Amino acid sequence: MQIQPKLTKRETFGYSLGALGTGLSFNLVTSFYMFYSTNVLGISAGFIAWMLFAVRLWDAFSDPIIGTLTENIQTKWGKHKPWIVLGSITNALVVAAMFSPWISRIISPMALLVAVTALYVMRDITYTIIDVPYYAYAASFTNLRERDAISMWPRLIGGIAMIGVPALTRPMVDAMGGGSQVQGFFRWALVLMAIYVPLSMVTAKSIKKREISRREKPFTFREAWQTIKNNDQLLVIEAVFILGMTAITITQSIALFYFIHVWSDNDVFELFMLVAGAGMGIALGSYHFLAQKISRRSIFLISLVMPLVGYPVMFAISMLASTPFWMLPVVLATVGGFGFQGIIHSIFMVDTVAYGEWKLGHRGENIIFSLLTLIGKFAHAIAALITMGALHFAGYISTREGGFLSDLEAGVEQAVQQPESVGLALNLLMFAVPPFILVMALVLYLKKYKLHGNFLAKITQELEEKREAAAAADILGL
Repeated sequence: MQIQPKLTKRETFGYSLGALGTGLSFNLVTSFYMFYSTNVLGISAGFIAWMLFAVRLWDAFSDPIIGTLTENIQTKWGKHKPWIVLGSITNALVVAAMFSPWISRIISPMALLVAVTALYVMRDITYTIIDVPYYAYAASFTNLRERDAISMWPRLIGGIAMIGVPALTRPMVDAMGGGSQVQGFFRWALVLMAIYVPLSMVTAKSIKKREISRREKPFTFREAWQTIKNNDQLLVIEAVFILGMTAITITQSIALFYFIHVWSDNDVFELFMLVAGAGMGIALGSYHFLAQKISRRSIFLISLVMPLVGYPVMFAISMLASTPFWMLPVVLATVGGFGFQGIIHSIFMVDTVAYGEWKLGHRGENIIFSLLTLIGKFAHAIAALITMGALHFAGYISTREGGFLSDLEAGVEQAVQQPESVGLALNLLMFAVPPFILVMALVLYLKKYKLHGNFLAKITQELEEKREAAAAADILGL
């Protein structure tokens, strides 16, 4: 067993910049690709819903496979650096291609659907390549204080992308597009990807080669599945966070549609996302202070209760107020709850790695952290299925910039007036569906998750004693 180097401020900061880079890619796609697909490319909301859900079914198999590969392949730079470099470059190229004018020029509707689906699959694979080893790096730390720090700072710095991308995208698209959303989105995507890749290179250069233990034999895919399946606490907490992430993703995905079609004031969207991002940033920034005063469990329970109260209050304001601006202070607190969930998720996952080592005798952190990427994408798919499916059944009318060739030949005018049922669907999606999902998350957490208090302390102590005994045996040559 190697003696681990101490975590330095330089390593922490360099590592955290990687979350800012991946956040630029993730938030551009999460916040705007459904809108881009329906209102710029003209694809039906129903197709987007089922396409994203089908891609997630593929992810259920591909993400653990990628996690296994990154766990097994050892290089002189370790098992994190090479994948961060490869993943960032390929993911940036694919995301730029998703917003490429070439896609918008496809005349055949069927060819357009095939191209969009293929690119989305490639986006998922390349994002997994960087995201799994990136967050698995936190599991390389045995010291709890260092583990909390290396888990907290990426969430905090990555919050800049969560605030900046939604707030800046539409103004930048308008400014860079010259009247064309296709050109605007593409040029803005190029700018973000040009920032993303260098930040990831800084991360790869900053992190050190760290190992807690190494298996003599590589993981087989069967062992990888067993590592996930037999870690009951991992399965519980991932189910909890799938529900939590689905709730916030629904809000994030539907907000632009909501302000355009319910309030007829789409300029509020940027302010809404800025306030939401500020709430998340305040939560992330205050976590370290709160963690010194109360337990992680208490913080997580607070993170669920805050939005459970916030959504009904926002709905009441939307019914009584003449402007959506009155809703913004409540948004600050509501989304702040999700901010706490973001950082606690990474910490809880590291705890499940330790639990897996204690229960099963091996860690497999890259395999376990493959689920971090999977649940984020799966939550996005469930949110897309719910939001796009609801809009489809409510009769939402998709439009396309410039129209399909067949539309132009027939003289079909782009429809902008949505039926009243769309407004009802948007109100339900914005205010009723997320708290209902969060109630399920709260019940599941309270009933099934046990990695806290004395039980977690017992696991940590027993693993430390085991490592100390192994280190002593190495010194004695036993």
